[in-house]
Amino acid sequence: MVPSELRLITLLLLVLAAVFSCRPDGSARKTPEDPDREANDIAGTKNAPLPALPYLAVFDEQTEQLKAERNDDFDGHTVTADALTRALVANYPQITPEVEQISNDTIYIRIADAHYLTQQMGSSGAEMYLMEATYAYTELPDVRVVHYSFEEGDHALPGNYTRSSF
Repeated sequence: MVPSELRLITLLLLVLAAVFSCRPDGSARKTPEDPDREANDIAGTKNAPLPALPYLAVFDEQTEQLKAERNDDFDGHTVTADALTRALVANYPQITPEVEQISNDTIYIRIADAHYLTQQMGSSGAEMYLMEATYAYTELPDVRVVHYSFEEGDHALPGNYTRSSF
């Protein structure tokens, strides 16, 4: 072999070694580009779907508004405040609503740490969350109003919400 061919082969082997040594071994940190892995981590099991919410907030491009769309994956036979709260936490793990009480037609929800909701999701993200949560809790029999108690922020206000609020 000529020295130039030997150098070319050596260079090629070094490049291949570098490429294959940089491959992830499966223990790499999850990245935002890997939503399925993140969803599975949140749900607690591999390949398990997140619990379904009764309605999903969807952006209507014609009206340029958010609208609530019925979620076909939702099983309405097991509607409880606890199940709805678990579904909300699974879908929005940074926000942890707590049911304080249900009185007459109102459910009282407390969000102790609302910083993510009020400061980090943006106005549209906060509106999407409040819409999905309001539509979820008003699936409960006789509940028409959701009263949210949390510290006011730039993107969300506490108070009473109904489906007509959106």
